[in-house]
Amino acid sequence: MRHLLLLMLLIISCKPSREKAANADTEEQEVNTTPAVLEEPVFESEEDAKLAVLQGTWNSDEDSASYLKITDDQLFMGYEGVDTGTDTYTITIANQLPNDQASNPDTYYLILTQGDETLTYAIDILNEDSLKLLFLPRGNFLSYSRAQ
Repeated sequence: MRHLLLLMLLIISCKPSREKAANADTEEQEVNTTPAVLEEPVFESEEDAKLAVLQGTWNSDEDSASYLKITDDQLFMGYEGVDTGTDTYTITIANQLPNDQASNPDTYYLILTQGDETLTYAIDILNEDSLKLLFLPRGNFLSYSRAQ
């Protein structure tokens, strides 16, 4: 009887523990359930970050038929129902106006060029939903909302 008892103890002690295996599986699952950290895009400059926010279509708050469509470094000024195929400009965002014009160091400027024509705007508001530009040198504000 004594030998039988020792044999049973030996068998039980050599058998892998289900509790230990279950704990190991739980720990592994806990490690794997850690939420992934979403990385924000890294931009080389504040100008690049602003250009990234500008991407997409913006509808004028003053005239619902007027819109801007921005793709990469190109801006298309459109008006619903009117074919204006020549209203595409190259975008530059800078913290200095072109040709050494007087500039506010705390302001970013949207500079649009098409051939010899240059249009300049001060960026007053730019976020995911709103865009407000000050047309220079005239000084009138243009407000846009991101298209849905």
